Amino acid sequence: MVAFVPHLCGFVPTESLVVVSLRGPRRRVGLTLRIDLPALRDLAGAAGEIAARIVHDGGSEVLLLVWTEEAGAMVRTDLVEAVTGALDDAGIAVQEALLVRGGRWWSYRCSNPRCCPPEGVPLVAAAASPAVALMQATDAYDGRVVLPSREELVASLSPPSFLAAEAARQVLTAADEAAAGWVGRVGPAAARRDAVAAFLAAVDRAADPRASPADDEAAALAVSLHDVLVRDEVLTCALDQPEQLLALLLALLQRTVPPYDVPACTMLAIVAWLRGDGGLANVALDRAWRGDPTYSLAALVREGLDQQVPPAAVREWLQGTRRALRRR
Repeated sequence: MVAFVPHLCGFVPTESLVVVSLRGPRRRVGLTLRIDLPALRDLAGAAGEIAARIVHDGGSEVLLLVWTEEAGAMVRTDLVEAVTGALDDAGIAVQEALLVRGGRWWSYRCSNPRCCPPEGVPLVAAAASPAVALMQATDAYDGRVVLPSREELVASLSPPSFLAAEAARQVLTAADEAAAGWVGRVGPAAARRDAVAAFLAAVDRAADPRASPADDEAAALAVSLHDVLVRDEVLTCALDQPEQLLALLLALLQRTVPPYDVPACTMLAIVAWLRGDGGLANVALDRAWRGDPTYSLAALVREGLDQQVPPAAVREWLQGTRRALRRR
């Protein structure tokens, strides 16, 4: 499970408390919470919030992991005790609590040297286990990558900077002006149909990883998403072509700057949410918020993530959106 956690987060945690919800008699993995250790100042308040979220998730047990390079013996015992106490009060058992540090793990709950030696248990053997190999193969098939840290995840979704940002802004401005001119010539309905058709064709081409859109096409696609009807219709591609839509949105975000990137960032968060990738969803929403903190769809997605709305509900919402658009 320790080797499995980075696949749940999408990156290797650092200075983090990770809480994995386990559901039912088969202990199926549910919600995974990751909290920065420096942010955990009010232990009682944080422990209560963690317990409430696990209850909402339907967890019957949890796995706690303190991931740190903090020096000392069994550090953060006060944190583990606070969270364990809140979970006990909520009727949720802590299956195991582990300290992960320097490529080894130690148990907060077991001191038997036969299974939990004082020098810790190396992670090398666990990382090479068949279960982890299967997860790595699944991630590769789904196009997921486990990054070395959350900082790497944030960097992978960062907008262009310096001269590249100015060049992108010029291309986006030209695309915005061209889109406005096209609407004036053919009317909003026809322009919207053209925009949707162009985006759907780009999603189809995204099946080939070599078929990245040119800068002017990427700018036109990103600008078209500011029409909410275009955005919503394109978003329903996540029902049938989630990996292709994700790849295209990532390609667009490499070439867009605020505020042009806000709809694409929000759509990326929804696709990631649908795939169960909360780490990517939250990073995409952070970028959307920096571009426009008033963007209503981003606020709705953030609330849904905070309320632990499951991916199945997102799929139902997209299916309803598709039916409504077809009626139009």
